[in-house]
Amino acid sequence: MTLKTIEKNNLFTSKIRVKTDIILGDCLTVLKEMPSESIDLIVTSPPYADQRKSTYGGISPDEYVEWFLPISGQLLRVLKRDGTFILNIKEKAMDGERHTYVMELVLQMRKQGWLWTEEFIWHKKTATRASGRIVSAMHGSVFCSSIKIRSSICIKMR
Repeated sequence: MTLKTIEKNNLFTSKIRVKTDIILGDCLTVLKEMPSESIDLIVTSPPYADQRKSTYGGISPDEYVEWFLPISGQLLRVLKRDGTFILNIKEKAMDGERHTYVMELVLQMRKQGWLWTEEFIWHKKTATRASGRIVSAMHGSVFCSSIKIRSSICIKMR
């Protein structure tokens, strides 16, 4: 695990110093070593299903939920009650339709204790025809949820 601490003045007032720790390592190993409810913000972009196999090894869409749930369980444990979680994830087109693993993941995360409370959408002007009948997404979604108490947790989908 690599830990780097950054301290800077708050952009809005020079009276408040902001301390940020950036942790680099295998997420499951690092998360298990962290105390419960100790993190204010988690931003993650896990490997997309069947993408970048040479870098990440690739995760099949059919196995993605099972692969990610141990991670999201640890994220839930370490996130403070008023913390924020942002998950950047994208579905995969297979056999002419989008795979449902992203929706299935959100539903399984709800069973873990995440609460889905809001969705934000923005228009993407770069949509192009992908393969066959499928056009790449012309919008992006941010699914907001919370844990334990009604704090703001965003599950971002792109």
